[in-house]
Amino acid sequence: MRSRILNAVTSCALFILIVTCYAAITGTSMSLLRVGAWSAGGISAYIALSYAFGFDPYRTRIPAVAADWLHYVDRWELRLGQATLSMLGVMVIAAKLIDESHFVLAVVSGTLSAWTYFAFRLYNGGYRSQSGDRASTA
Repeated sequence: MRSRILNAVTSCALFILIVTCYAAITGTSMSLLRVGAWSAGGISAYIALSYAFGFDPYRTRIPAVAADWLHYVDRWELRLGQATLSMLGVMVIAAKLIDESHFVLAVVSGTLSAWTYFAFRLYNGGYRSQSGDRASTA
């Protein structure tokens, strides 16, 4: 399952299910509409920033004959790290400007749903390159 949209929708629904279970267990009242909106925003920001920073298994500037560690550092440490930290910054700024009264809920929903998307997509093989070469090592 390599579809970003399908992975994003599934991850958002999974995160809302997790929040629903958490709210039921703790007896806490949660606005699922607010959680869903911030989750969708976090996943969208993560996808856009991953693309902007080049975290894509089908694009690389490193030659195929380069060492495995160089592919790993370029892809997982530099590009994914830039996308993740930028997404966190975007979520903090957006939450402060848009929904300051629910700042923590907004930031947590946006970032944790984006990380849920990443884990779900990684588990489903969405980050493997087409040829299954060294770019797919984690």
